Amino acid sequence: MIRVFTLLGVLTIFTVGNCGAGEEGGTSKGQKSRAEQAAFAEKVVLAFRETHDGWSSDEVVLQDKLNAAFLKKCKELLPKEKPVDCNWTLLNLRKAGKLSGIRSTKRRYDRHEDYIHAAEIAARLMYDKHEISTDRMLCDPNHRAEFDAIAAKTAPGVDAYRLRKASFGLRKSRRLRPELVVRVADWKRKIETFPAEKLVKDGKQIPDVPGIYIFRDASGYLYIGESSRLRGRVSKHLDHSDRKSLAHYLWKNGVKDITVELHAFDPDSRAKIKTVRRAYESELIRSRKP
Repeated sequence: MIRVFTLLGVLTIFTVGNCGAGEEGGTSKGQKSRAEQAAFAEKVVLAFRETHDGWSSDEVVLQDKLNAAFLKKCKELLPKEKPVDCNWTLLNLRKAGKLSGIRSTKRRYDRHEDYIHAAEIAARLMYDKHEISTDRMLCDPNHRAEFDAIAAKTAPGVDAYRLRKASFGLRKSRRLRPELVVRVADWKRKIETFPAEKLVKDGKQIPDVPGIYIFRDASGYLYIGESSRLRGRVSKHLDHSDRKSLAHYLWKNGVKDITVELHAFDPDSRAKIKTVRRAYESELIRSRKP
């Protein structure tokens, strides 16, 4: 078994004889024997061969119509297997070079500049909430639907496929760099997202604990800060920020289209130490570039 760190989480690269069921983030119970793993992979390849319609394995996972046809065939061939495991195995078979004999004849090229920020916000929020890689998230129908909903709020009107493809591109181009402090922090973190208007009307919804706050709008991340008491600090920003750039932005644009993402920590955790929070804050500023 070879483990390779990806940009959001851990991805397992396997041979056909070891297709990853039961590994990190896996959904199957127990371990398959080598013979079972090989048979599973063989049927996934068969399902892909019969349904890919000239598209690559990535596109079969990303496009709703193609994925539905692929999973339907998997259901016929592998009635006990879960959709996430079929999709996950397909991606890893491609990475292991096991699909090289199946030719992809169709390509689609999209420019993602106008909404790439929405894909990044959704992908990072999915990892923060579920500690799940981009690949794993897009393989799981439930997590993918959650990603679609988050991304759509930031980029309304953009096709869900394009947002998924943009997140795939970010992962492949290494633009979703690992946030190491975030990954190792064990501070009983709770992540919540609110429309700024809602917090202006009822500031008590803001946890009164140490944490990190992130202001964002349809253009991407605006401002990232830390505080020993989120409620007071975020309320201050929304009322009249002491940060000139944020205050000017709020004065000019208002709070109607702003979302506030809160990373709230247990007050008895190490997050009560300012330098620790600053490390977490700095890591987010470095990677998300508000």
